[in-house]
Amino acid sequence: MTRETIHFAQQQLGDLRQAMLDGALYKSLGIRIGKLIDELPAKTAVTTVAQLSQSEETAIIELSLEIQHSLLEDELESISDDELAILVNGLGQIRPEIREEACLKVLVQLIQNQILTTDQIDILQKHILRPEVLFFHITENANDGVFLRSFNVCLLAILKLWEQPVAMDKADYEDMIMLLATYLLFETDTRGFDDEQGWFRTYFHIGHILDALTFDNQVVRMDKIFLMTVMLERYKRLDTPLTMGEEQRLSGYLTNIVKVNSLYADYFLLQLKQMRQQFVQNQEPTTLAGWNRFYNKKRLWQALQLQSQLPENISNYLRDMNFF
Repeated sequence: MTRETIHFAQQQLGDLRQAMLDGALYKSLGIRIGKLIDELPAKTAVTTVAQLSQSEETAIIELSLEIQHSLLEDELESISDDELAILVNGLGQIRPEIREEACLKVLVQLIQNQILTTDQIDILQKHILRPEVLFFHITENANDGVFLRSFNVCLLAILKLWEQPVAMDKADYEDMIMLLATYLLFETDTRGFDDEQGWFRTYFHIGHILDALTFDNQVVRMDKIFLMTVMLERYKRLDTPLTMGEEQRLSGYLTNIVKVNSLYADYFLLQLKQMRQQFVQNQEPTTLAGWNRFYNKKRLWQALQLQSQLPENISNYLRDMNFF
């Protein structure tokens, strides 16, 4: 699988999205996206993911400690663009004390304390929404490139939730929707936690960004439905298990979006009905991958049933589903 594969899939997704926006495609959107996923070539062998040098990691730790001390003393008013770049560059590191403690934690504190300038927020968002970041080693089997993808998606969600939205022109908006949709189409790394490498959390962070976009008024309704559909179709086809709370996070996102407007609730109910039809037509799984897909879906639907604010018609349908 190559860059050409990603580009071709993105073009196909773009055609489906445009057909939906034009009113020519709606009820069968999930079926069409699912077919696109099914036709993707197999992922390729893992390649080496370059890491920062020891001196670069030391610089990150020293900078993060300095910033945290200044924040604690209420003395920090700003950071330089170079300092911001140092922190962002550490999000792809294997070591969790660099990636999570020294980089993500400090970046979140900077965002929540409104230390970053509007220009820095814009730069940060544009950096995250680059193919080189979101698609980093994504065409390979499970690999260390997942950290850069996953933790930048998490950071984007934090930006969307805590800062005033960065105004986007039409081109930037289109790029954001299509890059995120393509990322959802290809992301299959379901690892949760590792004793040495810490959290992977791709689908936990996917729940974060989709939830953030639910409340982003710059994102139009049809694109919220489009992104939800891509996520659901990929989720249904994950061959490895999600067992570290991802289903609770995704069920929270789905509950939030269907509460916003009856349009989302009706569409999600349509997806549930299509999934039930597909299940009835399929035979019982006979492979490990098949059983993983089965139980991933089961855990998600069970998590949804525990959501007290889910619309009654969806709750009732989930309760009556007899495919478990």
